Amino acid sequence: MRKIYALVLVLFVSQYFNDSSAQMLELEKTYEITGKSKKGYLGKVIYDQNTKIYSLIYVTKSTDRKAKFETYTFDKDFNFLNKEEEEIEFEKAKLKFSWFNFKGEQYVVETISVAGNLTGTLVLKKKRITYTYDWFFGGYSKKVELLEKVKPKNDEGNKYFYHTHVDDDVTGDILVVAGLKEKSDPFKHFRDFSLLKFNKDFDLVKESFVKFDHIQSIAVTRSITKVYEGDTDHTGIGGLMMVFAPMGGQGMNKVASPDKNAYTYIRTNENGELIHRAAFTSPASYWKIDEIVSVDGENSVYVFGPAAEGKDKYYNMSVATTKFKAIQLLKIKDGKTEYITSANLDEIESKIKTPPAQKKSPAYEGKKFDIKGYAVGSANDFFIYGQNFDMGDKGIKYRDVIGFHFDSKGILKSQYGVDTKETNAFALANGSPQYLQEGTNGQDVYWILTEIDGVKTDDVSTNHATTRLLIYPRVGKINVSSGTIGDFITLGKIDKKTFYLDNKFPYLPVDEGNALVFFGNDKTGKILWFGKLRLE
Repeated sequence: MRKIYALVLVLFVSQYFNDSSAQMLELEKTYEITGKSKKGYLGKVIYDQNTKIYSLIYVTKSTDRKAKFETYTFDKDFNFLNKEEEEIEFEKAKLKFSWFNFKGEQYVVETISVAGNLTGTLVLKKKRITYTYDWFFGGYSKKVELLEKVKPKNDEGNKYFYHTHVDDDVTGDILVVAGLKEKSDPFKHFRDFSLLKFNKDFDLVKESFVKFDHIQSIAVTRSITKVYEGDTDHTGIGGLMMVFAPMGGQGMNKVASPDKNAYTYIRTNENGELIHRAAFTSPASYWKIDEIVSVDGENSVYVFGPAAEGKDKYYNMSVATTKFKAIQLLKIKDGKTEYITSANLDEIESKIKTPPAQKKSPAYEGKKFDIKGYAVGSANDFFIYGQNFDMGDKGIKYRDVIGFHFDSKGILKSQYGVDTKETNAFALANGSPQYLQEGTNGQDVYWILTEIDGVKTDDVSTNHATTRLLIYPRVGKINVSSGTIGDFITLGKIDKKTFYLDNKFPYLPVDEGNALVFFGNDKTGKILWFGKLRLE
């Protein structure tokens, strides 16, 4: 399973866990840090697998040329060992600490941006990004300005029709999905697609093609993330994943596919060159794909989303649909369709599982659903989880937490419905960040919900204030074979005092196999707390 750690406060009292959850809190420790450290940011948490020592490195600005690094070390039981302080010039600090991403208080990068004008014509613009360093959070904020524009043309002089694009924030490159606007063939740009790789100087580096016999809508596009070593603030383009759906309607009979359900999955490399192409039949003609996720490199891809079961219209004729009757899951392995399944609302409702002590049975209603994450278990069960939400005059309002559990064949095994505890304005507006972690026996999956208790505003200068979410964890356990879920336990509360997860490091990078190790602090930020949750 993709390993995700969360932050937990661990208590000695195991009676907080009933038999259905069978989770064991082993250890909890607190430690008060210096006043200067709490004004900086936590730059890095390091766990040495050999020595079992944790190192927490806090960073503050010392002078215009130097930063101060305070390193606190703790043993495997979270007992304080030592504190070291050093002031290092910025350039030397970057050599010593690869994660220290300081490039100056402010710097400017000029790249390109892309969009379509009122007629859909592809328009490239120069883009200036100004990055400003935040010494409270330890990263850069950015301001984007669009400058002059250019209309690119191909060798034949035909203008491109803009469909979608992804940016590389590091190199300034851009990968565009476009079509050719041709007067003699008004639908060509929906049938013959060009994938254009531009560099930051507007040079067309590479053009590749994806062609169809019939006109198509792009149902979803996702970029494959490319991580540049030593740059934690920016990511690049490692390629594209797209799903195309047949297009049709009035005036399109001669160019539309007779099969409204004939979808196509496409994967490219970072230059837009085709790697995989897989045709498949969607159970529903309109599939609102919410997410494409790539697992284990390029070997497996999962495509998930609700579908308008029972409708017999082309994709482009159903995009205004807001009520769905089913959910669908597609798995592509090694570029070939392994399965595609569908579960309607009746089946989903019949498979609701809730924590035993929970009175309500929240469920997916076929309406708005925000995906918070996903995971694949060692037995190839697929989990995707998030929250129902509504849109009103005051914006988004998050409601119940929902998880879908599919078996190795893509059949829906269970729907898990969980009530959230916090209903304050910040919790309703942001929703609950969530994580999954598989247990050591491969039969248990731990579901970590982080509840938002509010926000804390810190004045770090006379003209700049920053806020951080006050979040604490709740942990429940899913039994994979039975498809059931135990009661959730609330962590982070001791003697009427609440400890909150660190926003930047809500977990410690520890891989002991049989435990989750968590980290946080009190509302003032002065007292650190640590804990360990044993996995079964």
